[in-house]
Amino acid sequence: METLQNIEEKVVLFRTSYDVVQARGSLKEATCKWWKVSENRVLASDYVFSIIDDIVRDVYIAEDSYKESDDGNAYPHFEGVRAGFIFKDAPENIKQKYVGKTLPVEYQKWGQNPIRYTF
Repeated sequence: METLQNIEEKVVLFRTSYDVVQARGSLKEATCKWWKVSENRVLASDYVFSIIDDIVRDVYIAEDSYKESDDGNAYPHFEGVRAGFIFKDAPENIKQKYVGKTLPVEYQKWGQNPIRYTF
């Protein structure tokens, strides 16, 4: 599998999992909600990457955000307000550039945080 050498655009990386995709019904739904994140920073990005196992699975553009204080379908027992986003698909040329490729090594160190920024 090809590894990305760099990410030129301003991108927010959301790490999700196959379990969340299955629970929410789609990769887009698993990626768009519920995050403790700077909404302004996500909306200022050029693109949003959906990441599973350090591989870019899809690319979106964040159009708007909304908040939710309680969602029984999110993660059990989370507290506080979390953000959700309305995504549209990125242009096909951007998807071809990134989807199916492994993240550069510097973006593979997630620790406890499922969100990374390239800017």
